[in-house]
Parts: sequence; C-alpha cells; structure tokens
Amino acid sequence: MAERTIPVKPAVPAALEKWASTAEVRTLPEVFRRSVARVGSRPYLGEKVDGVYRFQTYAEVQTKVHRLACALIELGLEPGDRVANFSNNRPEWPMTDLGAVHAGCVHVPMYSTLNSSDLGYILRDSGARVVLAATPEHLRKVLAVEKDCPRLEHVVAIEPAEGSSSRRLWSWQELLEFGAAKLSEHGPEMERRVAGLQPWDVCSLVYTSGTTGHPKGAMLMHGNFVSNASTLVPWIQATSEDVELSFLPLSHVFERIAYYVLTFAGGAIGYATSIETVAEDLLSLRPTIVPSVPRLFEKIHARVFQQAQGLKGSILRWAVGVGSSCREAALTGPVPVGLRVQRALAHKLVFGKIHARTGGRVRCFFSGGAPLRRDVGEFFLNAGFSIVEGYGLTETSPVLTVNPMSEPRIGTVGKVLPGVEVRIADDGEILARGPNVMLGYFNRPEATAEALEPDGWFHTGDVGRFDADDYLVITDRKKELLVLSNGKNVAPQPLEQQIKASPWIEQAVVVGDGRNFVGALVVPVYSRIEEWAAEQGLPTERASLLAEPRLRDLLFAEVQSACQDFSNYEKVKKIAVLDRELTMDQGELTPTLKVKRRVVDEHFRREIEEIYS
Repeated sequence: MAERTIPVKPAVPAALEKWASTAEVRTLPEVFRRSVARVGSRPYLGEKVDGVYRFQTYAEVQTKVHRLACALIELGLEPGDRVANFSNNRPEWPMTDLGAVHAGCVHVPMYSTLNSSDLGYILRDSGARVVLAATPEHLRKVLAVEKDCPRLEHVVAIEPAEGSSSRRLWSWQELLEFGAAKLSEHGPEMERRVAGLQPWDVCSLVYTSGTTGHPKGAMLMHGNFVSNASTLVPWIQATSEDVELSFLPLSHVFERIAYYVLTFAGGAIGYATSIETVAEDLLSLRPTIVPSVPRLFEKIHARVFQQAQGLKGSILRWAVGVGSSCREAALTGPVPVGLRVQRALAHKLVFGKIHARTGGRVRCFFSGGAPLRRDVGEFFLNAGFSIVEGYGLTETSPVLTVNPMSEPRIGTVGKVLPGVEVRIADDGEILARGPNVMLGYFNRPEATAEALEPDGWFHTGDVGRFDADDYLVITDRKKELLVLSNGKNVAPQPLEQQIKASPWIEQAVVVGDGRNFVGALVVPVYSRIEEWAAEQGLPTERASLLAEPRLRDLLFAEVQSACQDFSNYEKVKKIAVLDRELTMDQGELTPTLKVKRRVVDEHFRREIEEIYS
C-alpha cells in the first residue's frame, strides 16, 4: 500500500494567505494558549459527576494537553502523523484534539456511532498511528478491526476496559503519566513544533458523514478553523461568561466550531451525559448557548402544542400571537405599552415555563445541519428566545453564512460571514471561497478537482438564492434533485419540511427519481396515532394500525394539505406508512440526522415498489 502523507508545504490558498497576513492568532495552540493566559483559573471543560457538573479549568486542561503531546512525541509521532479519536462528547475529546496539534499531529475524529466496517475504513484510509477509544464498546470495535489497520501502532482506552490487542494498549491515565514523565525531556520539542505551525498546516482530517458511498477525509487547516472561530466570536457576541451545553457530535464540524468559539472567548463547555439526558442537563448546567440540529427544536415545539389542549391551547395560541405582534412592532419603533403588558402576561402564563425548562439563561439557540422549519423558528422567536440559523459544510470549516443576532430572518440561513465569499452559479449551485475552505480531500485528487476550482471556489452541492436583503436561502441539494420520468425536476427537501410540519407526521422521505410521479414514505407520530385509534375504537397495536385504511386516509390528507402550494407535478400522489423511525443505528440517518437516501431506498424497497405498483 502506498504511503499516505499529509502535504507538508501545500500550495497555500490565496484567501487563507490573505487572512493570515493580518491575523493576530493563527493556529489552534495559539487560540488555546491565549485563553489560558487570560482566564486560566476559569472553568473550561465540564461533565456530570454524581448528578452535578464538575469543571476543569483552562490551566488544568493545559497541563493534560502538554502531557499528552509529550507522550505522542515519545511514541515517535512526527508532525503530520494522524491521531484518531473514536469517542463520544467528553472532556477527553478536546484534550485529544489539543494534545495532537501541540505535537504537530493531525487529529482524525470519528463519530462515536460508527459501525466496525466504517471505523476500519477510516483508520486505514487516514493511516492513523494512534487511536483513542472512549468506552468499552468503542474499544471492542477497535480491537475487532485493528488487524486490518497496518499503520496502527497504539490503542488508548479512555475508560477502564478489558481486552487484548496486538498493538500497545494504554489506559488514558497511563498515557498521561507517561507524558508527565517525559515533559522535561520533550517539552522543548513540543514548543518547537507549536512555534513552527503555520495557518496552512493541516490540523484535522474530518470524514464527511456520507449520504452516499464511502466518506472522504477533508483536509482542514489551522487557519480554516481559526479564521472561522475568530469571525464568529464577535458575530454571536461570545464572552468568557458564556456556558455551552454540548450534545451534538464533536466529530461534526458544527459542534466542533462551537467548541473553538467558546475556547476563543474563554467560555465554559459542559457535556451532556447523552442525547437522552439533554432535558435534565439543561436544568443542571443552565447554559447560555445551545447549538443543535432542528430536530430538538421540532420536538420541543411539538411537545408544547400536544400538551396544550382546550383552554391551555387557547392561551398558548394567544401568547404566540402576542409574541408575534411584539416582534413586528419592534421592527418599526418602540413596542406600545399595552402590548408590552400583554407580553409580560404571556411570559408569566406560557413562555416563562419554557424558558425555565431550558435552565432560564439561554441567550441563544444555534441551529444548523439541516433546514429549520419556519413555524418552529418563529415559535421560538415569539417565545422570547434568540434562535439563529446558519449554513456551512465540513469542507468550509464549517460556517459560510449565519443570521445576525439582532436581525434573524426565519426561512434563511443568514448573511455571508466577513472575509468569506459566496456566489450563485448559473445552475443555482452555491459556490464559496474564503480562508475557511479546506485544502482538499485526503488522497482523493479527482474528488478534490471536482469540488475545488483552481481559483479557490468550492462547489457546495447545495442550491440556493439570495433575497433582496442578501440573506441566503437554501432550496435543495443539487445531487438530491429527483428527476421524474417526464423530465421534471423535484426538490425533495421543501416538500419534506412541509410534510413534517404536520402534528401527525414524525418523518418523511420523498421518493420518485425516475418514476412518473412523486411518492413519500411517512412515519407517523405513533404516540398521537395510538391515542387517535383508541378514541376511534380501533386496535392500537402497531401492526393493526398499519393495516387500517382510516389511518392511511388521515396521513394522506395531511400530506395533501402540506403539498397544496406546490406545483401539480411536485405534489405527492401516494404514500407508504413505515412501521418504525429512520435511525442512525440502521445507517439511514447521518449523525446530524440528514437522510441517507440511498440507504433508505435499499431498506424500504418493498414499500417504495408498493407506491408505484
């Protein structure tokens, strides 16, 4: 197998070189060290211990980062060597990230939900020499594939676990103690490597979650992340007083840039115990900043409206109307006194309870990874939350556009960040150029040439437009357009968003590529459907429900209502009702809950064929 190497002296992208010529802080170690010098005694990384969040300070984390870097140097890792990280969100994740770059190495994060096949592929493709495994289950998967990873030399278990390895198997604590013993010997070499880092040095291989085929490793440089984070800090007004609740996968660049922004600002980050504990973690941590994908906001929105029936429902609708009127009035001047009084009452009766359930201190929700439904976004704004939607990709480190905090516009992904260029190609594709655009795909020169033009423009694969005030609107994925047999092109995402707005429908996937009409796979909100069935005197068992014509009629009526504003050829003509949700475990969703259409087509081939039979 040919040696896989990271470019040592790449052809520096012009946009990155221009940014670097004036930037005060240009590499990730510089970002971290600046905050240690400013706020070393303040809390940085926290996790729940016995039901209470315990934080390590910036200075305490720096000690461990230096020890980890010296351990890697002693193990023989050279600048550019890869350190893989197979872990859930926890303090050891950013410590691994920072320790690797302090040794001049390249961090390769991997989603904690990867199956063994994808894990082995990334370890082999990246040529990682060291891999960290967080839990006993992660370690089990690593040990199952290590024999097929010839360049892998060391395995590190973060949590205590049993297992035998043909490689050197370390515990996390052993590795830190090993690094501490080598600190005096290798500290000067670590400092030399840190001082020698350049903004165009690759700091991470981030493998795209891959809605089709094998993932590709995007080569992201220090300057990519630092330019993006340094621009976002003032844009979102981040300070050392901010506290973030982290529950999206750190292996995804959306959550990762949030970690860099908080580090840049000197803020604190608390890690959710799991995705299932987010509700209680919000109460325990009382964060000020919460990045999320739209699914969290959709669930909160649905829960609030499902629980508000009768008089409570009337009060809720009144409160939402008051919030909307206040927002509209604020656009033209001071809010009238009478409306302010109503707003205070709406907060006391309705909105205050929602704020309390999020900890009472959230100053901003950030939404990314997928489109945010308009009704959901407007509900949060009407409830007095700041909810800001942005847009970007792995290859752009990641943020290209974001809504201004003071002027968010629901239905758009905001304005282009300073220093970044975005334009719309003749076919509607969004192109981007800037200091945050990747170097290319690791060992994929053909894919790199397809994605990156010689003058630095990156093809996002997304289709969009700018509105009259320069807010970007995403309309679809270029490669996900359905081409009907009559030649008509149908964008599935807008249809799916409208269908999922129904209180009866949990998930929807539009199908029809190569067919003569549009169909849809739908997953109902089974808890609500079961209540409906009981009221109708119908069996509530799932198998019986799926065979009930009245259920299909109910859901199809909801789909038809959602499609009423679309052209006739875009409207869904038939549906299939699925007996379960699409999941990451089944490979049908990416970690940011994007649909893997190829996998869904395979798993539900019978249901799709029934639509067109």
